[in-house]
Order: sequence, then structure tokens, then C-alpha cells
Amino acid sequence: MNTAPPESWAADQALARRCVLGDEKAWSELIRRFGRRIFSHCRLAGLKAGDAEDVCQEVLVSAFRSMASFRGCSLSTWLYRLTRRRLADYYRSPQRRLISVGEPLSPTMPAPAEDPVAKLSAAEDAGKIHRAIETLNEPLKGILIAYYLYETPIREIARESGIPINTIKSHLHRGRKHLRGRLEVQP
Repeated sequence: MNTAPPESWAADQALARRCVLGDEKAWSELIRRFGRRIFSHCRLAGLKAGDAEDVCQEVLVSAFRSMASFRGCSLSTWLYRLTRRRLADYYRSPQRRLISVGEPLSPTMPAPAEDPVAKLSAAEDAGKIHRAIETLNEPLKGILIAYYLYETPIREIARESGIPINTIKSHLHRGRKHLRGRLEVQP
């Protein structure tokens, strides 16, 4: 087994070093590369657009403050972990706001038809999917989110996680099967 970090990790380490040194172009590159992914993850976690922007900004501020501690993984993995922590904080917060039925659930998902029943149905479906994903154990949950949310190719997931490609494919298959079963059971 190859224990050397992938080439992309070296590029991520270089970008992180530039960010730590205060290179504004490096921060712009980091935001350009990962900002939309963070925002999309927040939207798929059920946040309204404004709340998703707030959490996304909190993740980026947290990354700015703790960039010197970044080591040993890809930036996308590290930022994903920061995002999950911020989302957990958000949902624990007593001031949290729930998703509006009138908004699309992600920047890539079109808004439901103006029919109120269609809007309610789309929001309920997103909630069911979110709850079903939360029932998955790691690494299934992380692999499904990386593949479908972040659109990370299977080879990159395998490289970043150190899990063989065929095992990633197997996890994707099992994860989809589990989600299908959970969604058929949910009322």
C-alpha cells in the first residue's frame, strides 16, 4: 500500500502555507475552489440560503483562524470536517431557524413549481433524504456525501481516504441500497 500522500495534498499544503503567510490570492483561490461546496453542503443540510451563507462564512473564518493547524489530508476533507462541526453547532443552537418551504433546497436544485402542495412535497422529500443520510454509519455517509454532494470522483475519494477504489464502489452501492430501503420505509 502506498503511504505517500497524493500529489493534490502537496498542492493543498502549499496553498495552506500561502494562506498562513497572508497571501490574499491564496485565500481567493481557496474560496473559489471550496466556497460553493461548503454552501451547497449547508443547503443540503436543510439551511435557508441566508443561514447557509452565514454558516459558510463561519466555516471560512474558522479555516482562516486555524489554517496553521492544517496537516495531513486534502483541503476539501479538512473543510468538510469544519463544515460538519459548524452545522452541528447550528442545529444545537436554540436560535436556529428552520428551512423555508418556499425556497429551493440547493443552489443546483430548481425551485419547485409555484403550487404550494409541490413546494411542501419537495421540502418533505429533502427532509426525508437528510434524515436517511444521517442514519448511515461512516464511511458510507462520508463517501455518499463526497460523491453526490461534492461531486468528487471515485478515484479522488479513494486517494483521499486511503480506501481502495473497489471498496469505495461497494460502499456507494451499499449506501444507495440502505437509503432506498430507509426512504421506502419512511412515511
